[in-house]
Amino acid sequence: MPPRRNTQPDARTYTAEELAALVSQQMAAVLPGIVTQIHELYNNNNNNNNAPCNFKNFNSAKPLKFSGSQGATALLQWFESIESTFRHVQCPNERKVEFASSVFEKRALTWWNGVMRDRGAEVALAQTWDELRALMMREFCPRHEIRVLEREFDDLKQVGGEHRAYTDRFEELSLLCPTMVTPLDKAIERYIDGLPDSIQDILTGVNPTTVRQAIELSATLTESQVRKGKLTRKGDKKKSTDSEKGKGEKQDEASKKSRKRKASQNFAVTNQTAQNAQNPPTQPPAKKAYAGTAPHCTRCNGHHVAQQACKQCATCGRLGHLANTCHFGQNQAAQVPAQAQGNAARFPPGSCFNCGEMGHFRNNCPRLVNANANANVNPNVNANANVNPARGRVFNINEAIDDAAMNN
Repeated sequence: MPPRRNTQPDARTYTAEELAALVSQQMAAVLPGIVTQIHELYNNNNNNNNAPCNFKNFNSAKPLKFSGSQGATALLQWFESIESTFRHVQCPNERKVEFASSVFEKRALTWWNGVMRDRGAEVALAQTWDELRALMMREFCPRHEIRVLEREFDDLKQVGGEHRAYTDRFEELSLLCPTMVTPLDKAIERYIDGLPDSIQDILTGVNPTTVRQAIELSATLTESQVRKGKLTRKGDKKKSTDSEKGKGEKQDEASKKSRKRKASQNFAVTNQTAQNAQNPPTQPPAKKAYAGTAPHCTRCNGHHVAQQACKQCATCGRLGHLANTCHFGQNQAAQVPAQAQGNAARFPPGSCFNCGEMGHFRNNCPRLVNANANANVNPNVNANANVNPARGRVFNINEAIDDAAMNN
């Protein structure tokens, strides 16, 4: 294939100097236009930033509403919030009253409508922001409420380690009661007087020159006192010492032992109750009814003919039974070992503990045998006269008196 023919004219070649000169000419022609455009854009932005404040810009900042029913503290907080909004939207002084009154509601709105009706809308809106503040203070924070706040200010003290709460309330009351913190020395003294005694002494020696300096120093001292345990805050757990821990452990052990003891007692009572329910106590056998023909005796509660004497026990002397079935005699026999010492003291060794004679013992004493035999024959005989004869001495009182008179 044959080569193409170059129909274009020969291209011109430029040296470096010629290229530099060409670029300089083009830049000199373009730069004035670029600079002009930049200046116009900059001026437009400044004009937008310096645009007058309007309700759209003000409402976009979401100002705090004010109803006038929350008290003096709420009024103070609203003042701080609305003034901050004024700074953000660059509100001019002549429109602050107009913008501030636009966020009134409920009681505050009713009050403001009354002010405009009495003074006129133009006069009410023409007043300055400071005049509106003073008017609102008289309306929503009257003198009787100021007196209550002043008494609270006098009694304001820091409770424990609650330094932040004390400082916040001090600053609020300082704005609501400015006469109580004027001049500056009075404000510093009032702040120091509300601190704990240990912190007061240190601050008095340091002698701070501003309220802010006193607040910062007292905050540092309060934190130190809280760490040492001398001051406490709400919600902080008190650190227990070793002795308190040991005491608490002993109390826990004692309570555990007490619970175990009660549980064992309850188990024993429950077990005993279950056993009683399974094995109910046996009832004594019913006494057999008398099947004889003898009449019932109302004296001995037995049955015998009228001519026969009632049975009488030779041991206890009661009617209705004999000595061999006497419960009192059985109890006396069970107490014989305990009475052995007393009997040994009254009777010599080897003698009868009933009559005191030698040659037999009490269980074979003829007197007891005869007494039981006579009781079986004639129960009305009082066996006590033969069993235990009375022993004693007789004294003649007249002879004793005569002997005493002769001796004297």
